[in-house]
Amino acid sequence: MSKLIHTSNSNPVPAVEVRHLSKSFGSLNVLKDISLTLTEGEVVSVIGPSGSGKSTLARCICDLESVDGGEIYLHGERFDGSSHSNSERAQYVGMIFQQFNLYPHLSVLDNIMLSPVQVLGQSRKEAEAQAKTLISQVGLEDKIQARPRQLSGGQQQRVAISRALAMKPKVMLFDEPTSALDPELVGEVLSVIASLAHTGMTMLIITHEMSFARDVSDRVIFMDEGYIVEQDEPATFFSNPKAPRTRQFLQRMLGSFSAPIEITR
Repeated sequence: MSKLIHTSNSNPVPAVEVRHLSKSFGSLNVLKDISLTLTEGEVVSVIGPSGSGKSTLARCICDLESVDGGEIYLHGERFDGSSHSNSERAQYVGMIFQQFNLYPHLSVLDNIMLSPVQVLGQSRKEAEAQAKTLISQVGLEDKIQARPRQLSGGQQQRVAISRALAMKPKVMLFDEPTSALDPELVGEVLSVIASLAHTGMTMLIITHEMSFARDVSDRVIFMDEGYIVEQDEPATFFSNPKAPRTRQFLQRMLGSFSAPIEITR
């Protein structure tokens, strides 16, 4: 797995801008003054302990959670508390969850075709051609007429990724996409996500897979207790973290820092 090297751009386009975001659930402050920017084509991984606010951040960006303070912009358009329709939202940002959320009564093909036809107004012929291309890209040609119950967890997650891509979103968010999978199935999903990174898709990936974050990301963000503690490019982030809390977390996840971690390019 090799990291994508993006073409330099003197004036990168902000694909995602989060400005001073705050979010609470009752008395629990989950996000505290979060600010970050993703440039177009950038792949950013977010790591951190459970309860640090990572998933809530992703859900706020895709407008599944309201925000208490701050602003969110996608490609320059205000998105928090917006009046965007479901179809507009799906074309701005696609989100992959821990659970696959496929329609159990529909085939793989129909799961992927459904939203382009019903939401985007594509013809069935156009949607079917697109779905077959996406199915081929994730290596599931032989499962095209299978129902979700006939698929492994890794295969279901690959279908879920294809379904999100069928809406042609500008940004893809992944919320722990492998956490519900058996260990032997994790690699097949990470491989699909890594391949997607090579297409230039803007992606925010919440993950506990440290080696994957290291290899595929342009930047890694560490969150803890609702704050962004540290962020850097992977080589520096993993070999020489600055914040004591980051070092503590990575030492628990990766072991000793006696030698830098080799970065695959």
